[in-house]
Amino acid sequence: MMNCIVIKMQAATFKKIERNGKPTLFFNEQLAAIEMGEDFPCLFKLMLKEGQQLYAPGRYQLDASSLEVGDFDSLKIGRNVALIVMLKTEAPTK
Repeated sequence: MMNCIVIKMQAATFKKIERNGKPTLFFNEQLAAIEMGEDFPCLFKLMLKEGQQLYAPGRYQLDASSLEVGDFDSLKIGRNVALIVMLKTEAPTK
C-alpha cells in the first residue's frame, strides 16, 4: 500500500540538546517508516509533542492537520505530525 506509515515498535528515543546561554531543547522521537511504492520503506523519525502518547505498532495515514503552506506557497509537512490509524478492510461477503 503506497503512502502508508508503519510503526513497528512502541518505543521512543529521548534527546536533550544543551546550548550555550539558550534554553535546553528536549526531543522525543519515535521511529517510523513510509511505504511509497519502492522495494523498501523509507525510515524517518516522528517527532512527538511534550506528553504525547507513543503510537502503537500498526499502519497509519497522515492526518491533514500535519500539512502546512510553506515558503513560496508550497505544501509541506509540519514539524508536528499527526497520524490516523488505518482500519483493516473486511473481506467482501459472497
